[in-house]
Formats: sequence, C-alpha cells, structure tokens
Amino acid sequence: MSVSRVNTSFNSSSSSQYGDIKTMENEGTLKVKDYVKNLLKSRIFLGRYLERRLADQRIGYRDIVKLSPAEVELKRDLLEAQCKLQSIFPNTHWVGISSSEAIGHPSGICIWTEIENQPFGVFWFQIKSIKFRDYEVIITLKCLRHITDAFIEVEPLILGCVERSTIDAKLNDTANEIVFSIKNAFTLNSIKEFITFIFAFIIAIFTGSNAFIQFLGNFVLALVREFSILISKSTPLILGCLDVFSKIVGGFYILIAMIFKPSNPNPLNKRTIAYYDGTQKRYDDRHFD
Repeated sequence: MSVSRVNTSFNSSSSSQYGDIKTMENEGTLKVKDYVKNLLKSRIFLGRYLERRLADQRIGYRDIVKLSPAEVELKRDLLEAQCKLQSIFPNTHWVGISSSEAIGHPSGICIWTEIENQPFGVFWFQIKSIKFRDYEVIITLKCLRHITDAFIEVEPLILGCVERSTIDAKLNDTANEIVFSIKNAFTLNSIKEFITFIFAFIIAIFTGSNAFIQFLGNFVLALVREFSILISKSTPLILGCLDVFSKIVGGFYILIAMIFKPSNPNPLNKRTIAYYDGTQKRYDDRHFD
C-alpha cells in the first residue's frame, strides 16, 4: 500500500510539473504572439509586389512583397518579429518573412503573403493581421493603392538617399581596393623591372629603326636602278609601237580616202580651145641688113 501511494504521488507531481511547464510555454508563446501583433498590425508601408512562388510543399504558393528601402523602421520591426517567432517556432512553423537575396533579388526584406486579383507592381500596403496556422505564420496584407508609372520613374530619386550609404560604402571599398592594388604594383622590384623594360624597349626601337631605314634605302635605290633599266630597254619598243600605230592610222585614213574617191573623170571645159595651125615662119638673117 505504501509503495502504491508513493507511485501515485510521484505520478501526480510529475504530471503537475509537466502541466506547469506547458502552461508557462503557452504563456510565453501567447506573449510573443501578442507582441508581434501589436508591433506589426495596421502598419502602412510602400512595397513592390514581385512574384508568386512555391513557399513549401505543406503550405503551397505565396505572393512575395518586397519592402521599399525607405521603410527602415518597419524593416527593423520585421526582423525583430522574425527572430522572436523563430525562437518559439524553431522547426514547426514557417515564418513568412525572409531576405530578398534568398529569391535572387537585391538586398531587402520580403513578406510572403496572399494577394488576390492584383497585378505586379508598386503598392501602398497595410498589414491587416498576423495569422498563426498549423505550419506557418503569415502576415496578411491589404492593397491600399497602386502606384502609377510616373511615381515609379521618380522612385529612385525619392528613395536614393536611403541607399546612398550603401553606395558610398561600395565606392569606398572599390577605392581601397584600387589603392591596395597600386601599392602592390609600385614596389622596388616592379619599378626596377619597369625601368629595365623601358631601356630595352628604347634600344630595340633604335636598332630596329636603323635596320629599317637601311633596308628602305637599299630598296629605293634598287627600285630606281631597275626602273631606269626598264625605261632604257623599253624606249625603242615604245617608239617602234608608236611608229607602227602611226602607220596603221595613216593607212587607215588613206584607205578611207580611196574608198570615198569619185570614180567618174572630171568633165572637160566647154570653152573652145584655139589651135595655132600656121606654120612657123623662118626668118632669114640675110633679110636684115
């Protein structure tokens, strides 16, 4: 009887301790849930509706909304809420808050939610509530107003000041890398090798130009000599060709003149021709005294 009483008392004490631990866990979970709801509920922010993607096999597809870089406070609160929710649901629930780099977009915070009948683009959103389901914690959003294309063009000018610090940090890193590379390049050995290369390059240019000038001079002299020989040898041939050509042209013109020469003789002059028929008188010198 005593042993049975001891066992029953031990079982009752262990069950009461387990119930107390479970009650404490439930109270901690409820406190975190209430804290997250009060932290995020009814917050209005600017975001971009990017795409619809499969979140998990148990959950299905969810719509992804990327937070604008200008929403610095909400980004901090979302990261805090994500940390607290993962502490109470380490492996059982999927929290619908993630980094945008996980889905292949630039740095930022994404909310995995459910959006119906809305196009992709920039919206003003409002957080309606935080729902705790069997396998996930989802932040439900309400689309307040779609942003026009005119604002989208101006958006980089409005939000550029927020990203300026990141851009400055990248520029500083790039400048530091350039300075480091220059310092590594301008060492004593590199300067010595550079000077040696410059001297070798100058000597190579001088010797190469000298050889080129000699070759060019010899080539020009040989070309002039061969050209003069060609002229002297070809002059009689050219003169003979010109003589033959002139004879051919002259014969061609003579042939044309012969072809077009009239075949009829010239008509005689109709004027009468007087003939002197008288005998020539001889004069005797004796008649002249």
